[in-house]
Amino acid sequence: MSSSGIPLPLKTEHSIKDRLYWNFLNVIPFLIGSIGIARDSLKWVAVYIGIALFFFLVIEFRFACTHCFYYIRSKGYVKCMMLSGVPKIFKDRPGSHSPFEKIITVLGALSVFLFPVYWLISDPLLLGAYIVAWVLFFLTVHRYECVRCINFECPMNRVPAEMVKNFKKRGDLSDNFDLSGNEFQVSGSNRCASLKIKHEFKDFLYWYFVTLVLLFSAGLAIGIYSTGWVLVYLFLVLFHFYVLEQRFFCTHCPYYTMSEKKVRCMMNWGWPKHFRSRPYPLGKFDLAVTTLGSLVVLLFPVSWLLKEPFLLGTYLVSISIFLLTIWRYECCRCIYFGCPFNRVSAEVRMKFEEERELSASLEKIKL
Repeated sequence: MSSSGIPLPLKTEHSIKDRLYWNFLNVIPFLIGSIGIARDSLKWVAVYIGIALFFFLVIEFRFACTHCFYYIRSKGYVKCMMLSGVPKIFKDRPGSHSPFEKIITVLGALSVFLFPVYWLISDPLLLGAYIVAWVLFFLTVHRYECVRCINFECPMNRVPAEMVKNFKKRGDLSDNFDLSGNEFQVSGSNRCASLKIKHEFKDFLYWYFVTLVLLFSAGLAIGIYSTGWVLVYLFLVLFHFYVLEQRFFCTHCPYYTMSEKKVRCMMNWGWPKHFRSRPYPLGKFDLAVTTLGSLVVLLFPVSWLLKEPFLLGTYLVSISIFLLTIWRYECCRCIYFGCPFNRVSAEVRMKFEEERELSASLEKIKL
């Protein structure tokens, strides 16, 4: 189905939930870096914290944030998803960054990122977790925030040029703008961009990476003690996701129904469709089997994880990030309305159904 043309708002303000989510995601690599340094010296942890605070509250504030629409719109205190409530100590500088400002910002960011590496190198597990945490942060912000952010001067901004042009031309921060693509446009929501009609391979790659972090920490904890139980765990994971979940949960999903011979979903790409589609709501038995299978997969590695506190922490944080991110950015635009976690409003569902019925009628007329 093509886009409906219903206007899609750029994100003109951030909520408390935005701030809590992104600060949680941002604090994870800093916590890992601090743990690595603390094993050697608490004094260097204090230095690390000082460098980070100086970068975020001085260098980034002065050379990057002062050009940002969110900063410029704030009165007295900054209101953005990362540095909310901090006093505006520098004057607004609307317009592009100078080469000097870009260089200073990049150097400052590199100093924060590279500082703990000296201590982390001695512990490959911590170093890996540190790198993965930063990769996950940047992938998530690039994927979900940069596509509708009004900080057009940011080098990571991905808002289409036409939208930027219209935004600057109108000069009205409440205006809505249209996007094209495999998305059903909705208005009146700063939380979610649109209903997603079709998943792309890049969607699968992102969620596969997130899921792999979770499964790797569990598998590693089990593998430290028993190779045999790792194989059992892998069998359970594969059996749940590719048999139980596909049969009792996915077969009711529109994304599964729209796929032809192979599944085209953000969680499962390219796997053969072994079961016929069931385009009707989930039954209680379907939901019970899916829930029980998920609990078995999640709880199976706990006894081994309890023996490895760091891996247990990684596992719990990974689950938290997975659930928070999918709930926050995917459940609110998913067309699987029968899913118990679906957060699409009744009004948007109705508009979507009307659009789908209209398209079906047009197709019949053409035939």
